[in-house]
Amino acid sequence: MKLVKKFAAAVAAMALTVAMTTSCFAASWGSYFGQNEGWYEGAYGELKSSTDTSWTANMDAIGWGGCWGGQVFQQNLKIKKGDEYQLKFNMTSSKCDKWVFIKIATKDDIAYGDWIQLKAGKTTKYDVTFKAKVDADSIYFGIGGDFGDRAEGTDQAKGAIYQYSKTKPNDGDATYATELKCTGYSLAATKAASTDTASNDNASADSTDTTSASTDTASTSVTDSTDTSAVATGDFAPIACAGVAIAAASVVVIFSKKRKEA
Repeated sequence: MKLVKKFAAAVAAMALTVAMTTSCFAASWGSYFGQNEGWYEGAYGELKSSTDTSWTANMDAIGWGGCWGGQVFQQNLKIKKGDEYQLKFNMTSSKCDKWVFIKIATKDDIAYGDWIQLKAGKTTKYDVTFKAKVDADSIYFGIGGDFGDRAEGTDQAKGAIYQYSKTKPNDGDATYATELKCTGYSLAATKAASTDTASNDNASADSTDTTSASTDTASTSVTDSTDTSAVATGDFAPIACAGVAIAAASVVVIFSKKRKEA
């Protein structure tokens, strides 16, 4: 009987470890479609499915109100200014060419931004390493139809997102419908910044140079990866999760022993 109780305690500890690890690192995807919410210029559609490393959005109309007329996003990230990160994913648009804006930011303070243009029916492979310009807690994929003409009122930066592309995006059309798929998504820290580079003005300049160079080769230099163990999400480290699980197992064992003694 004693052996059975110890085995039960071990199983409970393992289950708790798995559950807590999931809560530490799982980050769900959210979505917004403007036309669904009464903004007639926005996109009309739905987030059909999502996992930790992928999502699929069906858009019956991409709209013409700007990239933020349709959004797929992930929040509660922990991106630190000056640290280096690698962002990877594959993306397709089923029926039309589609501009997408990637924004890693806290509201309008952009740690990293980039425009990509998807070609209908083709997979765009994205792989970029960047240095975060500011602390950030979210990643957004702006997938609404865009004419690149929202210089005022798009965000507090007043159109700063359009400075991330040499060619202004132009795909706004209420008659366009498409399915967007993102697979193999990974956002992982590569290395932390030193104290010297994290706080001086050169950090921002270095980041701009690095991201520009990486963007030029983003669609060609890709290694598929779905390892999100280093993704900057959650509030606890794995060792903290394991520690709590071990403590819980100890409580179970002690409780079992006391019951027997009683």
